[in-house]
Order: sequence, then structure tokens, then C-alpha cells
Amino acid sequence: MFTADGIVHLGASDLVGHLNCGYLTNLDLAVAKGELDKPFVWDPLLEVLAERGALHEQSYLDHLEASGPHIVRIDGIGVDMRAFAQTLDAMRSGVPVIAQGALKTGRWAGRLDVLRRIEKPSGLGTWSYEVIDTKLARETKGNTVLQICLYSDLLTDAQKLAPEFAYVVTPGSGFKPQIFRYLDYAAYYRRVRNGLERAVENGAGGELYPEPRPHCEICRWRRHCDAKRRSDDHLSLVAGISKSQIKELRSHDVSTVAALATVPLPLPWKPERGSAQSLERMREQARLQMEGRASGAVVYETLPPQPGFGLARLPPPSGGDVF
Repeated sequence: MFTADGIVHLGASDLVGHLNCGYLTNLDLAVAKGELDKPFVWDPLLEVLAERGALHEQSYLDHLEASGPHIVRIDGIGVDMRAFAQTLDAMRSGVPVIAQGALKTGRWAGRLDVLRRIEKPSGLGTWSYEVIDTKLARETKGNTVLQICLYSDLLTDAQKLAPEFAYVVTPGSGFKPQIFRYLDYAAYYRRVRNGLERAVENGAGGELYPEPRPHCEICRWRRHCDAKRRSDDHLSLVAGISKSQIKELRSHDVSTVAALATVPLPLPWKPERGSAQSLERMREQARLQMEGRASGAVVYETLPPQPGFGLARLPPPSGGDVF
């Protein structure tokens, strides 16, 4: 996400980020408008994954080249007018495979791993192209489907024909692509895309809060959001607490770890969802964490053994046991 000529420009990572977290969109929008500095986070694991991803893409291109098609690679990073023009020239000349094609339409742009020619007429001539994306994950998730839908949308504008299919190549598949019919996912893609565009134009919503999400593991804002949750003493800091439990506690004006640690036991109300026992466990967990904060040490309490529960479910020791 960046601003040029008064327009906020968007790409696949912005689309995926918005799907996972509206608060992330707010932060990125503030950076694009010059209101915040973009955080720098160096994560060696993400660096390794990026390197492996590049190797996987190159392996697929080597596989294609070994089977005969000529491949044209569009050099550079990002989508500038030079790369865009080179991609259109390659498409108009009908080359069999284009690697790292750069396409754009309106505020949207993207770099496509592979564009493969098929013999179906389009605005280019008697041929057209389809999108192939290379991914390390063996299971294709919604984020990837959104990306290939965006790329197919950009391709539609470039060749004046919507591709029927898009593909994902994962490791261990013998380079056999998974097939996705574009129109099966186009309405979902448009909904997410339009939601992001509205957020960019009107703001993603000042009431949003950086709730912990799976996307936090790879998000460059994770330290920023973690610091805010700790500053607010947010209930998500209670080990093992669920979103439904946090919602229940907030409905009774319990919104911090410190407040939860002092809730009377037994609970003075009946939970709308779940059991009072599970909330009481969270109350005790919060109490232990607050005691740990005060003492500067890890505080814990052992639970009494219960027959048929936990380690008590293990079979009796045997002479043949390895451990």
C-alpha cells in the first residue's frame, strides 16, 4: 500500500491483510498517508520461507522450460510502467510463458508468478493467458485463492477476457497444478476487494482493536499490537482464554487482567455461553498472572490428581516401556 498522485495503490498483500485484520489495514493506511512510520521487523524464519518460495518458483520454471516452452522473465521489483509495458508486449507477442509479469488496473497492481498461454481467443489475438501461482503450503487456503482471483482480475483487464481457471503449484505435487475455477470465487473476491476499497476511502474504523489473530505470526505490526495489548492489560493476555470468554467478561465490565483477577468466586452471574467453571478457571489464571507480575517470578499452583484425567489416563508401567 502506498500513495501516489493522491491515490492509495493496493496489491495482493493488502487484500490478504485486510481479510485477516482490519486493524492492520488502518495501520498500513496511516503509513501510506505519512502519519506513521513503517516498522522494520527482521524475522529469520520469514527470510528462510521467502528464500524457499523463490527456489520453489524457480524449480517450477525450470520444469516448464525442460518441457519446451520459451519463458520471458520480466525483471525488477514492483509494478512500474516499464515492467507493465514489457508484460503487455510479451502477452501481445504471444510468448508461451511469462514469469513475474507485472499487471495493473486502476489502483490495483501485482506481480504474477507465471502467465501461461492457452489457445483461446481474447483481445490479444487467437490466444489468451491464465494465472499460475507457486506456493509453499501444501494446503491451499483462502488467502491464496484471493491472490489468484486478484491476478485473474488484473489479467482480465489486460487481455479483455476473464480466464476460466487459475492454478496453484505446491511442493511435492510433481509440479501438477491445483485447478481453481475463477468464477466460483469471483463474488467472494469482489466482496473482500470492495471492503478494502471502502476502508481506504472512509477509514477501516477507528473502533477496531488489535485482537490476537493467527496472522499476527507473520505481521510486521505484531510488536506494535502486542505493546498496545500489554499497555491496555487486555484480557487476551490471560493464558488459554477464548474470544467468547472475553466477550462474556466484557459484558460484565471486566476488561483487564487485573479486573478479572479480583472477580468474586463463585461468579456473581450466570454466563450466557459456556460454563461458570471455565470462567472461574480463567479468573484463577488471571490471579496467578497478577501475583507473578507483583513478585517478578513465575507463579503456579498444582492441581490435585483426578482419576481418569490427564496423566492418570496413562496405562500402568510395564517392563517393556521405552520411557
